[in-house]
Amino acid sequence: MVTLDATVECVEGKYFLKINVEQGPVTIPLSDDNPNAVKSAFNKLIQRIRISEFTIKLDKVGEDLFSMVANEYLTQLNREIQEVRNQMKEYDLVKVEQTQ
Repeated sequence: MVTLDATVECVEGKYFLKINVEQGPVTIPLSDDNPNAVKSAFNKLIQRIRISEFTIKLDKVGEDLFSMVANEYLTQLNREIQEVRNQMKEYDLVKVEQTQ
């Protein structure tokens, strides 16, 4: 199973959770109410789920509120990712991993 790194970033006073995915970073707003950005991020993660199983780990958990919130958020998100992957397997929506 692959572990994807994530960081908490502050851009112009707004906080984001940035997940480093091979296809490009996935950004989830933490301090802004932006449902379209969250939906877009989840769609990218669902596309990544099809390739192989993964978990997301926060690179550095700081003492600040947003780092702690992001860490808890990732705990729940990792559970959700596993549930979605299992459902996708049931409907043959994941790529079959080739063994050689």
